[in-house]
Parts: sequence; structure tokens; C-alpha cells
Amino acid sequence: MQFLLSRTPARSDRTRSLACAALLGAAAVALGAPAVAAADPAPEQTPEAIAAFTVPTADAPVPVSGGEFGWVATHAITKQLAGMNAPEAIATLPVPAQYKPANLGLAQQFDLALTGALASPGGCLQVVIDPRSTSGNLFNYGFFPVAGEYCS
Repeated sequence: MQFLLSRTPARSDRTRSLACAALLGAAAVALGAPAVAAADPAPEQTPEAIAAFTVPTADAPVPVSGGEFGWVATHAITKQLAGMNAPEAIATLPVPAQYKPANLGLAQQFDLALTGALASPGGCLQVVIDPRSTSGNLFNYGFFPVAGEYCS
């Protein structure tokens, strides 16, 4: 799974709120595999590469290129996502064992961006989706913390 590392201004309020509502459903699609529970689940451990990440600092929204889709959630929706424990919901989506590390990586990236966004007064979360994946995934997702002065 790849994460986008670009920057852009925010989109419309309606588009922003739709991003958060669609996020959990889109996470399942991003995996590119049918949602099937494993008969004997493996122990849940965060891969070492993911555990080494630190919480990013909230800043200006990242740019979104012409072929990507990007949304900036409001501060209220960002707080609501944190209250719903959205990263845990993503991490526990039932997926085949071979997709579990990618699923945990997506949840970790989301959690780090959410934590960074809420560390900024009035901060919010930005979601960027690139449908032109070259890594074998259906989509490349990026989650970015946005500083409060850029959020509504």
C-alpha cells in the first residue's frame, strides 16, 4: 500500500463531509479483496515498520492532482471519527490473512493522521485517494492532519 505525499487546498464543505462518511466503506474496497473472516485469526500485532511511525504534525492541506480525489473533513467530523474509533473499525475489517498487514497499515496511517489533526486546535483530517495505483492495489490512500486554521 502506498501513501500520497503531496499538498493542496481544501475542497467544498459538502465534499468534505462525504469523505468521512465514505471512508470506512472505501477502506474495504481499497484492499482489493473480498471481505471474508479467517477461520483461525492470527494474533494481532502491528508490523515493526508501522510501529516505528510517529504522529505527523498538522499543516496546510496537501495538494491533490487532477486524477486524485481529496477531501478535508470539518473539525467536528474529525472529532466524531475519533469518538467512533474509526481506526479500530478499519483494523478489524474481516479480510483474508494475506491482506491483514495492509489493512493494519491503512488503520495505522489513519490513526496517526487523526491523532496529529486533533493535536492542533481546531484541526481536521484530509483524505486523498489516487485511483491510478501502480502497486497492485485498487487505490492508493493518503491521510493527512490539517492545522486548525485551514479547517471549518
